[in-house]
Amino acid sequence: MVQREDNSHHSIERVEHNSKLLAVIIRGKAFSELKESGKKMLFASPDQFPFQMGIHHRQKEETIPAHAHIPFKELKNFPVQEFFYLLSGKIKIDLYDELNQDKKISDIIISGGDSVVLNTAHGFTFLEETEMVEIKQGPYRGKEEEKRMLGDKK
Repeated sequence: MVQREDNSHHSIERVEHNSKLLAVIIRGKAFSELKESGKKMLFASPDQFPFQMGIHHRQKEETIPAHAHIPFKELKNFPVQEFFYLLSGKIKIDLYDELNQDKKISDIIISGGDSVVLNTAHGFTFLEETEMVEIKQGPYRGKEEEKRMLGDKK
């Protein structure tokens, strides 16, 4: 069963199936709600996610001290996630259960101003002309090693 957690206070939705978090959606209105809350930032993704997705509302001339990020020493069997930010348009994203014969289990609709981290197999249908930004982990390994099309043998 797919469970959707809708935290309307921060416009964050989490789509879960069989105790696996499939997607985290931050709706565009989350920024105005963050500002109204008086908080400076909010991270929507769980601590253990490879992609950490947060939103910020900062004042003019506010600073974050200069810093560098320390590389991970070693990563094995690291899950691959993708992040999408829609500047404009509308997309239907189908979500699949990779552990259950790639069965489609849910779909989500995201629109301009929304962002999503995907943590499962997925497919897209563009419902409107769309402009979006995609971020995924690298380095690029080539199509044969990078993706498994659903229906192909594992």
